[in-house]
Amino acid sequence: MFKSFLKLALRNLWKNKTSTAINVLSLSVGLASCALVFLFYQHELSFDKGFDNAADVYRVTSTFKDGSKAPTVALTYAKYLKSEIPEIEKVSRIDPTNGTTIVQATGSETATPYAEDSGYWVDPEFFGVLSFHFLQGDRKTAFNAPNTMVLSASLAKKLFANSYPIGKTLKAGGNIYTVTGIIKEDFLNHIKPDFFASNNSTNFREKLAAADNWIVNDNYYTYVKLRHGSNVPHVINELNAYLQRHAGAQMKIYNDHITNSLQSLLDIHLYSGDYQDYLAYKQGNIKYLYLLAAIALIILVLGCINYMNLTTAQAIGRAREVGVRRVMGAGKKSIRYQFLLETLAVSISALVIAIGLAFLFLPVFNSLTGQALSFFDAENRTLILWLLLITLVTGLAAGLYPAFYLSAFKPVNVLKGKIKDSYGMFSIRKVLIVSQFVISTVLIFATIVIWNQLHFMLRAKPGFDQEQQLVLTLNSGASQKNSALLADQLRKNANFKSVTDAAAPLVSGDMNLYPADKTINDKQIVFLDFADTNYMQTLGLQLVAGSNFGQEAFTNTNMQEDMELHDFGKQIILNEEAARLLGFDPATARGKYVSHLHNGVVYHYKIVGIVKNYHYFSLRASIGPCAIMGVNPLRCSTIIAKIDGRHAATAIQFAAAKWKALNPDTPFSYGFLDQIFQSDYDQDKRTQQMSSIFTFIAIFVSCLGLLGLVTYSVHQKAREIGIRKVVGASVSNIVMLFSNQYLKLILIANIIAWPLAWYLMNKWLQDFSYRTQISWWMFAISLSAGIIIAFATIAFKTIKAAMVNPVESLRAE
Repeated sequence: MFKSFLKLALRNLWKNKTSTAINVLSLSVGLASCALVFLFYQHELSFDKGFDNAADVYRVTSTFKDGSKAPTVALTYAKYLKSEIPEIEKVSRIDPTNGTTIVQATGSETATPYAEDSGYWVDPEFFGVLSFHFLQGDRKTAFNAPNTMVLSASLAKKLFANSYPIGKTLKAGGNIYTVTGIIKEDFLNHIKPDFFASNNSTNFREKLAAADNWIVNDNYYTYVKLRHGSNVPHVINELNAYLQRHAGAQMKIYNDHITNSLQSLLDIHLYSGDYQDYLAYKQGNIKYLYLLAAIALIILVLGCINYMNLTTAQAIGRAREVGVRRVMGAGKKSIRYQFLLETLAVSISALVIAIGLAFLFLPVFNSLTGQALSFFDAENRTLILWLLLITLVTGLAAGLYPAFYLSAFKPVNVLKGKIKDSYGMFSIRKVLIVSQFVISTVLIFATIVIWNQLHFMLRAKPGFDQEQQLVLTLNSGASQKNSALLADQLRKNANFKSVTDAAAPLVSGDMNLYPADKTINDKQIVFLDFADTNYMQTLGLQLVAGSNFGQEAFTNTNMQEDMELHDFGKQIILNEEAARLLGFDPATARGKYVSHLHNGVVYHYKIVGIVKNYHYFSLRASIGPCAIMGVNPLRCSTIIAKIDGRHAATAIQFAAAKWKALNPDTPFSYGFLDQIFQSDYDQDKRTQQMSSIFTFIAIFVSCLGLLGLVTYSVHQKAREIGIRKVVGASVSNIVMLFSNQYLKLILIANIIAWPLAWYLMNKWLQDFSYRTQISWWMFAISLSAGIIIAFATIAFKTIKAAMVNPVESLRAE
């Protein structure tokens, strides 16, 4: 029986080659999209699952008085956690504040120094909480001794080639460390480390001992491993009680309020979008994952609609077959079984082609997502099973309605020739066509809005001069000591128009400030950058009142001391927003003072100028309060230089030569300020590219279905076309005859799609503080695109049919 049904199914599919090809291609495109998205989905969901007892590990998070959140706490926070909260079995901190670290093997004058961005200092108990797998060494004893370091396998390879690294020494951050372990890079994790160093090391040990503030400098990750089965909400309550016991008095002094919570280790990678985070650039986004999954599902649904439309459109041609089989004794169930078998044959054929398409377009998908996905990764072992399941479900979803519809024909009516395409069926087909073009129109509209918003952000003037700004990164203590000398040498070269030392490009931290004649209760959190007196000129910042801060002398050389003791200038420039929030009139603010409470000491800074507001973060965020202050050059980690764009290569070569002469053991690292600033839009660029490509695919699948329907209609109405040609109809008349019914459906689809598209994209735009408006021309383009594409698809087939000699179609009459 099965063999007979299979033969019939394959015979019918072969007989209707065009519709079979369209159905297979439509479904294969949808299945290939699902396969690629599945790879990305599995990749993103697999983060941190390689840790032992990952479900029991959490990260302590903070929520502040203003509602902002961070996945960090103060350095002292972990001090008594194990002893005071019994559910906490182990605890460890990560210090992410050290930025880029120069790492170099010792014992050879020719050893290459490497600049590593992901090196972290941790507690000796760290590997008891986050159980990285060791390739060499023992994770239980790796940090038993001070000044020890564990390397990633890739960094060990760079530093020591193929030699055995355990017991060897290296220089990092000005200290000498002994290598005690090499960790495997065998699973995905949210930290992605280059190395871990024990904080029981020179300088860091003293830093820990001196820390006594529970709410200032809250930039440290704290991970806890709970005893299995612990009540997490109860532990969160205990954490907040713990914070009140130890930090309640300090929060009162600083007029602050902090609450703590726990974030599951398995949630960190995808659910950290609300946090201000040092590791944010390494994290994924669950919203992006949902977007890709939704688009892949939509494309698959469009393929299913194609199948349903084409199969039911051919119902009249299959009616006699059904009638004869019913007369011969076949029941409805067996007929449905045969039609479902046809659908499954189409689906399985589509799966085979989909696998080929997925392999073919995987490199393109990787470039769009910024990943290096592979079908052969360990986490993708179940991919083929999921694809088979999706194929079967797709086959059933696409084939059930046609199977029930075709099996319901009455044999008597069919054999008497009384069966025809019923009004109800035709209406359902219209609904499906409209649904396809609603989806396509929404995607076209969304692509237009996303492109327009991205174009607006990339072209918007940020309020500072970002063009031709060379940024040199001072990665080592030596390069920081030589920064002022290097800056002076660059200024003497004609290709450098202006040069400044700064703590960071645009923003390096924040500080609580309040008017000197008020109290801490009136404080505002103000973002800061620290720089020399050339900062304003180099970045082209505009003063609206007052003047630049003056040159100050700094004599401190002990970088282990608190910065605020000796290394901050006594003058400050506020932006307009900071002046407004602090209650100053820009015209009269010059000469007044702001205060800052730090470690129990109140510091005062004189306002010398007010700078016009500028964007120091991307246009996603509104311009907040910020300030600029002078600083000890030894605290600067960046040199920003305005260069002559006509001689950019020469300027870079000159800077590299001077750098090498001053800092032979530090790699020369540079970038451009506009690229650094616009890197915040990388995710938006990927979203725009992804939406454009998937919109094209969706339109392609929709047009395939429309082409199939038009092809079938032309075949059915071949005689009518011939008669119309005989009585004088032109080619354009014939084309319009077929176009009208579909163009009306496209107009209806647009009317339905516009409110939906406007709602979805207006909601999406709310994530941007500075955004474009949805304009009438976006609706016009989406409508025009739909009409043009549909008309071209219809005309492609109907023009050919209209140009056929009517004798060919009327020969048998």
